[in-house]
Amino acid sequence: MFPYHLFYILFQQKRGKSFTAVIHCLCFLLLGFFTHANAAQKIATPHFSILFDKGGAGSAERVANTFETIYKPVSKTLGVYPRSIRVILNNESAILNACFTPLLRYISLYTLYHSDPYFVGNTDWLSMVCIHEFRHAVQHSIQYHSTPIWLRPIYFWVNVIAVCGVNSFFLEGDAVGIETALSKSGRGRLPGWEKTYKANLLERGQASLSRQLFGSLKHDMESEYHIGYYFTTHIRRKYGANAIQSIFEKTVQSLPYFGFYHAIKKVTKKSILQVYKDMNQELLLGWQKQLEGLKITPATQLTIKKPNDSFDYINPFIDKSGNLIACKKGIGLRDQLAQVKIAPTASKKTAASLGKDKTIFHFIHDSGLPPAAFAIGEGCSAWLEGCQHPWKRNQQTTRLQYYDFKKRKRRTLIANNRYAALVMSPTTHQLVAVESDKSGKHLLVVLETKSGKVVKKIDNPDEGYYLTPSWSGEDHIIVVKTKDQKNTILRINVVTSKVEVLLPYSYEHRSYPKLYKDYLLYNSSYNGIDNIYAMHLPTKACFQVTSRKYGAYLGMVDPITNQLVFNDYTKNGMDIAVMPFDPLSWTPLEEVEDKSIRYYEPLVAQENNSDILEKVPNHVYPLATYNFAKDDATFIGPAMAPDWDDRSIKVEPFSLVNLQETLKATPYFYQNFNILNKVRSNPHKTTELGFKVRYRTFYPVLKVDIKGSRYKQEESTVFDGLGRRLRIPNEISWIPALKLGIKLPYYFTLGSSSGKTYLKAEMDLSRCDTNKKIGYITTYTFNIKNVSTKSKRDLYAPWSQELNICFNDFKKSANSLWEYEWEYKNNDLWSYKNTLCFNAEFYIPGIANHHYFKVNPIITQRLTIADKSHWTQQINLVYGCPLAHPECGIPLIWFLEKIWIEGYYHSKTRNINQMNAVYNPTSDTIGTKLWFLSRVLSNKAIPLLKFSMDFCFLEKENNKDWKFKLPIPTPGFAFDVFNRRKVNFTKKINT
Repeated sequence: MFPYHLFYILFQQKRGKSFTAVIHCLCFLLLGFFTHANAAQKIATPHFSILFDKGGAGSAERVANTFETIYKPVSKTLGVYPRSIRVILNNESAILNACFTPLLRYISLYTLYHSDPYFVGNTDWLSMVCIHEFRHAVQHSIQYHSTPIWLRPIYFWVNVIAVCGVNSFFLEGDAVGIETALSKSGRGRLPGWEKTYKANLLERGQASLSRQLFGSLKHDMESEYHIGYYFTTHIRRKYGANAIQSIFEKTVQSLPYFGFYHAIKKVTKKSILQVYKDMNQELLLGWQKQLEGLKITPATQLTIKKPNDSFDYINPFIDKSGNLIACKKGIGLRDQLAQVKIAPTASKKTAASLGKDKTIFHFIHDSGLPPAAFAIGEGCSAWLEGCQHPWKRNQQTTRLQYYDFKKRKRRTLIANNRYAALVMSPTTHQLVAVESDKSGKHLLVVLETKSGKVVKKIDNPDEGYYLTPSWSGEDHIIVVKTKDQKNTILRINVVTSKVEVLLPYSYEHRSYPKLYKDYLLYNSSYNGIDNIYAMHLPTKACFQVTSRKYGAYLGMVDPITNQLVFNDYTKNGMDIAVMPFDPLSWTPLEEVEDKSIRYYEPLVAQENNSDILEKVPNHVYPLATYNFAKDDATFIGPAMAPDWDDRSIKVEPFSLVNLQETLKATPYFYQNFNILNKVRSNPHKTTELGFKVRYRTFYPVLKVDIKGSRYKQEESTVFDGLGRRLRIPNEISWIPALKLGIKLPYYFTLGSSSGKTYLKAEMDLSRCDTNKKIGYITTYTFNIKNVSTKSKRDLYAPWSQELNICFNDFKKSANSLWEYEWEYKNNDLWSYKNTLCFNAEFYIPGIANHHYFKVNPIITQRLTIADKSHWTQQINLVYGCPLAHPECGIPLIWFLEKIWIEGYYHSKTRNINQMNAVYNPTSDTIGTKLWFLSRVLSNKAIPLLKFSMDFCFLEKENNKDWKFKLPIPTPGFAFDVFNRRKVNFTKKINT
């Protein structure tokens, strides 16, 4: 587990072998470092440095050309042109994401393509995120150059700009606006992307700004990307493009925290709340006008929801027995595949018919994968789920899973793949998946359903990207293909790979094609609302099949009943509806009125109607020499961590890190102030100076911490084992120490639960100030944790288990080397030889939904030098449940999200063996704790504020009678002021 550590312990008297162990360790570290350096490659352009692994040169060249093309157009409206910026292409991790990190100032792009047409549209995924993330870099630059020089070190070295600068919703909205204006298919052009905000505004009215920013646990609300896009676009429409630049400049020149609101007031002459109200009024009028005169096609709703329900039914499928199966996702639900209770008729909706869906299994859906990643067939299903790499913390993999309904068993077909869409053939014998390989190629892959074996890969010579495939019989695949911001619908023969064009390339957003009889069915936003359309293949005549209020999304055609099954979007989420497959009732395409609300059009005009992605060249940049110090390593600013319990503060003036987060070297300073004179052990640490290094090699995590600690020994009197009084004088001493550690992490998945475990060994070498001898303390830790999936309303995962075992060996510590003989002579039994701690924690579902029961046993054994054992047994029982989701507060100042309560029982028993006498003191307490979860200043970059009130009303000591006491509340407060975390401006995508 810790070879060099054990080597040192076993052969500590042999300096030559200890030296050899150190040399081996250094060679191991250098091998990992140079292996990483040799795997990295670089393309240098005038304004960017593209870092990538071998094999990703094709994607790197495209990204380099895209970034150089968009450099000036994206920067123009903010009036600042950033200096050279680093870009990392990650083709190892299977994540649908991208981010700009301001603290290290680099852009990270994941090359797995996004396959959700209602998110990416027709745009090439990497091209779209290049525009979006580079806009964040420009936003960072304008705030930097607008900040007074004396404030820059505080704002940008410590990343205080995340809180004191422009609010994150404004940053995201501006980036979405620029990607929409400078391309033909940004998110602002997609009706499917805006449907939730639209339905909430029309059905529920305007939500508070704080609720819109922080979300809701009552019903589904769109993210800050949406509110930001509408907000920034409204300002550009009404006050011009320069208004955005002025807000960025004035924010950092005004009062910290409140500068953003002052800047909006100066630019618009209105408060942010009034601008927000005007924006919603503008949207409301536009969307109301869109619905005027809209003819709604009749349909029968199969699903029934309670008035307060907020969840989606996705991917509906009706099997041969007439059972309706669908994915079920929502605020109060764990992601699951369910057999849906079908409503008999609209006239017989009763309470008995509600909420009777049968859960088939729960699944993991945390990687940003869209609904197209789930396939349902007759008696089985297959899906893609994201999970962590077995030992690489910052890398994610995608697994292909399979479930047999009859056997009720799931298994993993492929443990590691780069698939982003999946569909099952009618006979369930085969699957087809969309793959983006590490070299940047996009392919259709045909697999055997039960084994996951690859049958065939269909070549893609013109390098377009595939979206939402489906099967037509067992021999053909119908698929949407996008290229140059247009899409086409193709029919591909699986056996011969012959390609037939069913619909030519167009800027129209089309998806989810299916063939039924002589008709090609597909989704489109032709008239400004997502609906189902059809083309009669023999005549090429096109029709609008559905016209629903907020959108209809194609599911399947049931060949037994000849009914069209589709998802109908409502204010409570996706429902499942059916209508007869009757071509005579469809509306010819030429009679369909275009009701599109092009809210983005003023942005396009302000950007000179420029579609910059049409101008990307194919220039070949030569490979440049990769230099770790110049290209990968960087310094980040100071961090402070106050500790109220210890009355101290720890300061890190700077850190040397690399962009892959495998290396971090940090000097630090610790100072104890002891405010309010806390009672301390004697001696106690007052000051510490140190330098720590954390390094991830091929697999383990290695830590080195070199430090010097100042201890203060205050004058005191003790008694030895013979009852003699000993006087200990005042003394201040510095003790140097070296701490070495190794950690072996492992991440795993069991069913719908994800877990992690690790083995850790640490050795803390220090010198005894009295006799100058060097000793060491060894610590061994084993931890394993397994957590099930949970809903947004769950306070804790319904099923969770964690076990932590820690062993500390003190017998060779620096003080023990001096004390060992003295303590035996004086019969002092209180110096410990070793300690062993067993800590387990279990969460179990409570009586009702979102309730939880926690069991936490803790057992500790301490063995003294005189071989006397001291035992401590403790049990903590907690039952908790949510009380309310107020979602209210003082606008722009404070927002109360939720309130919950816990009832607890704590019991502690100690077994102390002292002077040949055994003592067993016990203590028991019963009480309740009330929790409040809040947000402050309407800024998501500010950590959560937790406030608690502890009411302890029953106590018992040493097995005596219970005593009731007046439950005077004990307040608790948790707020990480100096939260230094990586800020991802493009979060994990929520489809």
